[in-house]
Amino acid sequence: MAKRDSQFDWRKVGAEVGAIVFAVLLALWLEGWREDMERQERADDFLVRIHAEVSQNRIDLIGAVAENAERIKGLGATLADDEVTLQRIAPFLEISGGATINAAWQSAQMTMATSDMPVETVAALSALYDTQAYYANYLQFFFQRFTDLVVAAQNQTSSRTAIQTLRLHLQITNDLAEQTIRRYDSFLGLSADEEVDVTGSSETDPLEDTP
Repeated sequence: MAKRDSQFDWRKVGAEVGAIVFAVLLALWLEGWREDMERQERADDFLVRIHAEVSQNRIDLIGAVAENAERIKGLGATLADDEVTLQRIAPFLEISGGATINAAWQSAQMTMATSDMPVETVAALSALYDTQAYYANYLQFFFQRFTDLVVAAQNQTSSRTAIQTLRLHLQITNDLAEQTIRRYDSFLGLSADEEVDVTGSSETDPLEDTP
């Protein structure tokens, strides 16, 4: 009789232990699932913020390219004339850089949210922001030289060379901006019909026919 009670007790204990282990494992699984869901929601939230950031940067850069294209054209027309005066070139002595914000992307990297994003998305964003950083660095370099070039443009002996250098920097700035915009378009999934024409800086150069 005691033997039967002993066997019965062990089975009961085993069942209770099994239930406890199952409950613990289930709780751990639910906790892991909850954490995974929170991490995925955080990654999705960062992607929304990055999408908005890239969209705004794209709008700003498209506007900057158009404005710089007008300056390139104006400086070229001025150089095509025999006489170069400060009054002629003054309206074109500006630089438009647009916005190159990367706050959302940097925050996503710092919080490791990128580890919960699709690999191909992270690769595309890395290339996008690398291209944007290269453009921003060149723009900063141009800004640093801009004042000296404007001063040189006012000097009769160096005006033409300075203006040609200004045009060259503006053209390079626009070329790099257009590369960045193409990265934006690719990430945003814009079709050819939705892409904005940013090739205004490649119009016929007034100096091409100038000896």
